[in-house]
Amino acid sequence: MQCFVYGANLDDDNTRQSQGVVAFAVPDIGLMFKSGFTGSQTECEYMSLLTFLRFVEQNPKAFADSRLDILSDAAAMVYQISGKAPSTSLADKYIPLVKHFQEKLNFSVHWIPQNSNPAFEGIYDLPPLKSAPPINTQIADPPALKKKTIDLKRGRHFGI
Repeated sequence: MQCFVYGANLDDDNTRQSQGVVAFAVPDIGLMFKSGFTGSQTECEYMSLLTFLRFVEQNPKAFADSRLDILSDAAAMVYQISGKAPSTSLADKYIPLVKHFQEKLNFSVHWIPQNSNPAFEGIYDLPPLKSAPPINTQIADPPALKKKTIDLKRGRHFGI
């Protein structure tokens, strides 16, 4: 099943913490999700992937027996996850979380051009987004990660 993720810092200086967006789309089941997020470009890209993976984890029936081909236009992220590009200190914070999900879910991550990414469509047509509460990225004890669910109507994350 093809799944698309998109994350962007909407500031001209995308290296600093500022308003951004995380989004994912799964056309096969008619799903599109977008939420505000405060972070750098790299943080927004990784959080779009992690938000999607947590959504998959929380909704196993929707993705049962499916191999997920996760497609993103974030080339650095895709190649850092696959080990084809060197990681950065910021990416080092997120890559172990992605690897944790790879142990549990059947997926691979691939690069696509931005104009082929449905999760990107309409991002700049949205009204100003409010940032979601911080998402736990600690992986010292993966089973102890707080479970998150997503309120699709409000685009907010909350713990269970």
